[in-house]
Amino acid sequence: MSEVDPGAASAAQDFAAEGLSFRTDPLYMRWFRSTAHFVTHKPLGTFGIVVVLIWTLFAIGTVGSGGGWLGIGRYDSLQVFRIASTSFADNKAADVLDGRSADLSQSELAALFSADTEWLGALALQQEVNVELQTYILGLANDGVLVGHLQTTNPPLLETSAGSFVKIDDIFSTGTASPVTTDALAAPSGEHWFGTDRAGQDLYARVAEGARLSLTIGFFAALFATGVGTVVGLVSGFLGGRTDLFFARIMDAMQAFPPIVFLLLMRSVVEDKDNLVLLVLILGALGIAGTQRIARGSVIAASQEQYVEAARTIGAGAPRIMFRHVLPNIFAPIIIVFTITIGAYIIAEATLSFLGLGPTKVSWGKMVSDGRQFIISGGSPWTSMFAGLAITTLVFGFNVAGDALRDVLDPRLRGT
Repeated sequence: MSEVDPGAASAAQDFAAEGLSFRTDPLYMRWFRSTAHFVTHKPLGTFGIVVVLIWTLFAIGTVGSGGGWLGIGRYDSLQVFRIASTSFADNKAADVLDGRSADLSQSELAALFSADTEWLGALALQQEVNVELQTYILGLANDGVLVGHLQTTNPPLLETSAGSFVKIDDIFSTGTASPVTTDALAAPSGEHWFGTDRAGQDLYARVAEGARLSLTIGFFAALFATGVGTVVGLVSGFLGGRTDLFFARIMDAMQAFPPIVFLLLMRSVVEDKDNLVLLVLILGALGIAGTQRIARGSVIAASQEQYVEAARTIGAGAPRIMFRHVLPNIFAPIIIVFTITIGAYIIAEATLSFLGLGPTKVSWGKMVSDGRQFIISGGSPWTSMFAGLAITTLVFGFNVAGDALRDVLDPRLRGT
């Protein structure tokens, strides 16, 4: 049996004698029980936290060079999924047969294209589709249908005359100058899990890349707004008087300006659209006033507590009381505000990108804007649908997680 700490046992007896309880269980057990209680009593909040964690792992782990930071997955975040152009291969094969005898046997035709892939040109090698194009032509040659295929291409690439192949002039050929073509507006499949957009880019990769941008901007904009708003609210609420009045008027002025007008104005005058730091500051500035008011109210309530009076009695200065005694006791509402406002900033960034004022990087808002014209007319709703679902699920996760944390951290709501 494990030995009981004599000091802990004595303290427990003293507390019991006064009608109080003394907990001797390890800290990790208390964390475990608290987590189990949260999961049991707040299933929707637990679901929101799981959704946020999944999106975070999805964004940082499944996409990127080598499969992402965690090495999971098979996608390159900026890869354009391309397919080899058979028209390009047809045109190159016609170039090889140009001027040769029309009596070439099946084996001789295969030999012309099997030795190497130089006949495809350096561009095919550079695009890494030379072997695929060679296999395509060799398949036609081995099946004995290569010449017939080239002659029936509309318009035909070859015509035979006096025992020789005669190539029709390039201007009338169906060949292409590119060895690859894009699989545009493809439906979801095993190769493209979410389908492709009009540029042939894989939507799974682009949704994951957009998650990085949304999470980055949402987190740091909320962190900036919460940090600045908390400090301003702490100072104005604790000091009161003219200091409080001064900051209150500034916050009133900030809230009087319509947020969407402010965002449009700021983004229209900024030249560097890809400056994420500036975008975070612009978005975060919109949330300072709201956070300041919440923090100020909490500070005023906390300033009336006995521990603050005790600190004043022993001669503690205002800065020490604010940051050592008051601030730790208002963390609960600040954490709630921080969690909930992340979703709001994600929507704000998506709105800017939808209007064409966001970063030039991959963005969910831009994907919704680019794909909306294909929802009905193009019969390919995948671009807008998956990007819209991404915005909805991530924002929903942050909102329900923040709501559950509010119920847990706010003593007045714990029993509800």
